[in-house]
Amino acid sequence: MEDAVPILNMEHLARLRELVDPEEPQALAELVHRYLASIPPQLEDMRQLLAAGKAEALEHEAHGLAGSSGMYGMPRVRQCSQKLQARARRNELRGAEELLADVERAFEEARPRLLAELLGPAASTPKVTP
Repeated sequence: MEDAVPILNMEHLARLRELVDPEEPQALAELVHRYLASIPPQLEDMRQLLAAGKAEALEHEAHGLAGSSGMYGMPRVRQCSQKLQARARRNELRGAEELLADVERAFEEARPRLLAELLGPAASTPKVTP
């Protein structure tokens, strides 16, 4: 079902590009990398909240991820997060593991595409530092 929702929203990405000062081209790269780096720990927190049965806190985290994913032009991550948020709001955590897995899959698919779209193909390749 999520496949009908695009991985990236190109209009959002165009607006994001417009917000960056052309005199500071690295600003967008830093912003995007910082944002993307924040998601795996957030997903881990969500896993722990789900395992602990903390529906209200899980709802809050899923809401935050849905909002930020929308801002960064990742509608599939947003939709999956909203589904998890709605389940947590109803305190129906049975089956929420699969919804969280959907969020994670959507993020793993969106991440390299977002990097490539906003920062160029080389940006989606992790930099190795000795």
